[in-house]
Amino acid sequence: MNLHDLIRKSYSGLTKRQKIVADYIGNNGIDASLASVQELAQVIGVSESSVVRFAQKLGYDGYPPLRRALQAEYRQRAAGAGRIRRTLTALPKQEFVESLYQKDIELIEASLAGLSRKDFSKAIDLIWKARRIFIVGFRSSLALAIYLHSRLARLRLDARLLVITGGTSLLEQLLPMDPKDLLIAIAFDHTPRETLTALRYAADVKAPILGFTHSPSSEVARQATACLLAKRDPQYTQSLTSHMALLNALSMGVTRRHKTRSTSALKRLDEMGKQFL
Repeated sequence: MNLHDLIRKSYSGLTKRQKIVADYIGNNGIDASLASVQELAQVIGVSESSVVRFAQKLGYDGYPPLRRALQAEYRQRAAGAGRIRRTLTALPKQEFVESLYQKDIELIEASLAGLSRKDFSKAIDLIWKARRIFIVGFRSSLALAIYLHSRLARLRLDARLLVITGGTSLLEQLLPMDPKDLLIAIAFDHTPRETLTALRYAADVKAPILGFTHSPSSEVARQATACLLAKRDPQYTQSLTSHMALLNALSMGVTRRHKTRSTSALKRLDEMGKQFL
């Protein structure tokens, strides 16, 4: 189990201050991996003892072993990020458009460095094994949910985008869900009430949950069977570029897992286009 999975599974048992540490590491893992316990405590605004107790809560003797674990994870995942960093340094920082591109590149780089290949593979397994796939994402997550739904539907998977039309519409859409199905939940800092409802119902009927979020300590991550993380900087641009890149990689991974079936579905879609459009 990697460190982010460990944080996610241990989150409910943490104290308030320990959760503050967990949230910071979840959102700023690379920075935390380079900081001493004193530096980390100062940046977060907690005592050094809170950082140490957090590390011990996860099973480490203290903060240095936890930091080494963080460093080891990012060393394994950062090889591809070096190429992006070289591109990043070549961009002129003075220009508005270039600065926005630069920030998106930074977020993609951080997301790549923190990507769990194990969870990525598990996500593909969950999608292919599911009889029906329910996708929920509201507010800023809606665009991502629509995109993922369209990509999975093209492969003739039974993907269902949950929408709100008033009254009990959400509950009616959730009603068919059972343990053979999959809920894909997309949400970030403030999980909408409707998304929480879908999460609770999936847990109630024992359907697996694939989470897509920004932090291992988020509400979605804590309830997910498997979780994919993409970095987000809500104080800067609230860009969804890194999340879209990860969803694109996921959809391609799903397509590649069963190439023959995927190719057959896409050929059929082309034939339908010629016949009916």
